[in-house]
Amino acid sequence: MAEAVRVAAALHATNRERGFPLPQPGGCRCGRVRYRVTEAPVFTLACHCTDCQHLSASAFSLGMVVPRGGHVITDGRDALRCWSKTGGSGKESRQFTCAACATWLYTEADSAAAFTIVRPGSLDDHRWFRPIAQIFTRSALPWALKQLQFSYETEFDDPGPIRQAFASSGIRPGA
Repeated sequence: MAEAVRVAAALHATNRERGFPLPQPGGCRCGRVRYRVTEAPVFTLACHCTDCQHLSASAFSLGMVVPRGGHVITDGRDALRCWSKTGGSGKESRQFTCAACATWLYTEADSAAAFTIVRPGSLDDHRWFRPIAQIFTRSALPWALKQLQFSYETEFDDPGPIRQAFASSGIRPGA
């Protein structure tokens, strides 16, 4: 865990040096919950797992992985609803939505305890977003598979190469 935090901090510094503009504001559709991303993402991804398909009512979900603490609720904390599920790994995953409009805002997972996965569609400006990796492709709808540099049938063991590729990718707001 300490090593993951150290690596995240080093890559955060790299992303900051490469001009990732912060903070990035966002919120739910009805406006009751507002947040700011205050630390640069470590990487971006698309998840094709069946849980994400159900939660998003779509073929996959999108995620922007930020260091835990780099995502701050600024308004409407009392309007957040948490949905928990224990995955096949035996580890818990918590999805946070607005209780009023059901916008899926972010995820915290025990399997990635040093990070928060922000749902980029809830950013005020999400036009810049694109995933650099995809996971759980074994569950993907065939037409939804992306041609990405990193593609995994399930989860990945070592996020280092994904982090490094994202840091040098140029995927940034305003880019």
